[in-house]
Amino acid sequence: MGFRQQILMTLVLMPITFALWYAAGSLLVGPAAWMAGAVLSGLYSSVIASAGLSDTLFVVSAEFGSLNGTIVSAQQAGNELVFEINTRLVSYSIPFYAALLWSSKLSTAMNRFALGLFVLWIAMAIGLIVIAMKELMLAVGTPFLEATGVPPAPLIALSYQFSVLVAPTLMPVLLWLIQLRGTPLWVSLQSRLTPKTAE
Repeated sequence: MGFRQQILMTLVLMPITFALWYAAGSLLVGPAAWMAGAVLSGLYSSVIASAGLSDTLFVVSAEFGSLNGTIVSAQQAGNELVFEINTRLVSYSIPFYAALLWSSKLSTAMNRFALGLFVLWIAMAIGLIVIAMKELMLAVGTPFLEATGVPPAPLIALSYQFSVLVAPTLMPVLLWLIQLRGTPLWVSLQSRLTPKTAE
């Protein structure tokens, strides 16, 4: 398969893979949401009351509440701050990756897809954690940032931008290129990118 054919096949498959991704709802994001919830509840139990998946929303409840417009502890406020994060912000990397991989017609494609999906779940979990931190940073402010183990605000902001704007499109391409190595398509792509030396 040539590189041009690969591009055309990817473009043909993308509407199909994105439709399947949308229809799957929470199924494809479930493992990533579970990992993110476990990390948030385990490492930041002093600021996170609970974190889990509800349909396609990652719902995070904080140990903080609002009392007369002031952020205080949830116990003092008598309520909890709850954040609903749209998991599709990070999970669209899956249909993009699927379109790239399946259009390449590689051997053992199912095994490659399973491995790539696991890597994407880890990246998605990190993305959900970072988005939750960003929401807490903006809503709670200093009490959250001063909690044990919470990264500084600039790092949270930078990680958020990378996880939402860059990783969902960059990770699928990197995985695909790594799994493409040694194939005829890889040789074709390499010949296009490598400048020819004069004889």
